[in-house]
Amino acid sequence: MYTDFENSDKEQEEMVSPAPQEYAALVREALEFSFPLVVTRTKITDELPKPNLFNLVHIITGMRRSGKTFYVFQMIHELLKAGVARDRVFYFNFADERLAPAPSTLLNDVVEEYWRQVPTTRSEGSYLFLDEVQEADGWQGFCQRIAEHERVTLVITGSTSKMSADEIASTFRGRSLECRMFPLSFREFCGFQDVDIPTSEELREHGAVSPQLRTQLEALFDRFLLEGGFPGVQRLAPGARISMLQSYMRDVVARDVVDRYPRVGISLATQVALFCLRNTGCDLSVNRLVDGLRAAGYRTSWETINETVRLFEQAHLIKLLPEFSVSLAPDSTAAPKVYAADAGLAYAVSRANQQDVGKRLETAVFIELLRRTSGRRIETITSFTVPSSRREKIDFLVGDSLASEPYALYQVTDDMSAEKTRVREIGSLSAAIKATRVDGGTVITLREEGDVETQEGHIKIIPAWKWMLLGSA
Repeated sequence: MYTDFENSDKEQEEMVSPAPQEYAALVREALEFSFPLVVTRTKITDELPKPNLFNLVHIITGMRRSGKTFYVFQMIHELLKAGVARDRVFYFNFADERLAPAPSTLLNDVVEEYWRQVPTTRSEGSYLFLDEVQEADGWQGFCQRIAEHERVTLVITGSTSKMSADEIASTFRGRSLECRMFPLSFREFCGFQDVDIPTSEELREHGAVSPQLRTQLEALFDRFLLEGGFPGVQRLAPGARISMLQSYMRDVVARDVVDRYPRVGISLATQVALFCLRNTGCDLSVNRLVDGLRAAGYRTSWETINETVRLFEQAHLIKLLPEFSVSLAPDSTAAPKVYAADAGLAYAVSRANQQDVGKRLETAVFIELLRRTSGRRIETITSFTVPSSRREKIDFLVGDSLASEPYALYQVTDDMSAEKTRVREIGSLSAAIKATRVDGGTVITLREEGDVETQEGHIKIIPAWKWMLLGSA
């Protein structure tokens, strides 16, 4: 019995929220906070506007521990470097346990206390950075009100399914810009390892790197597929890194899914998360998943598991990739593919006998494609099946016909040295080129590089490390 976590009615009555004036010390602490130095990440936001009425709310979303807070610090450093006075910049983390139990007026109390301590910033304009804002009740209404009626530049961050694209769209009604923070890209990963690498322009200009640098980059990319891109695990020993990544998954299960959907329970939700992460790059059939869970002794339903998968996607733990379709009512029987948020995360939770480097490579490529197409319309990336008797499968079809963007075809394989594999990959891509009438296709590998001319079109073979550093979708 876990009686030490229980409170009597008397104890619950004694748990009173802090009075507004008691936030004074926390606000003063925030104003005196020395922002840590950061390893610069690639920008995901436009230049912030000067504080004013009706500024758009900048919302930074992403999976927990993907680097949102330190990206905020990066933005703050840029403001201070540009000459913005320190007291006009207010950063506050609403995940602070000292705020509990929090009243429904928490957000308003904290921001009002900031203006009380620095009154000129209310009239002159202030930059507000509210971290993990979803921890406070009524955050949607507060953020919308303050952005419309106060001279502010408002940036908020959040990790949970409460800050999904659907939730943001229904709340802010076109008054916000959502920017998704992903784990480190391979270029950013190299930066965290203090390795100087050529710019994408230099790579395009020279077309090749020295044998010494190539070997170094290949080794770094192998590490990238094992360690992943979560900033907080970059300098940990292997055992500690794996344990930390596993804790990230458990955190999402408990705080982003079970807290919002209690009926699923910790045990069942954990099994769903493990199944999705361990099967990254594979088709996800909810029906087959339900059958497997029932065979393992879980009492559940299709509706429960489908909602659980949806919440995991909204919490950014996984991403579902649909099959390409031009129909307004896509084929509901086509199972989407599921991908982990990070190749290193998939590695950390997989069984010892389930280390598929090909699937982790495919996952890393997919996340990079998501990063490059972030902010575009839905289903800019899909899988593609050639409409022929052989039903050749292509990993990724990228493009937007309504935006007049040319489509691009990508096939991912870790090793093409075996003739059977080479024939299969080149043949499938050639069939897809013919079916889609695109100019050519790309095969992304671990090591191989070259060009193949087929009757249907040109196929470029490129190692993943180079493709990622070139930075073109």
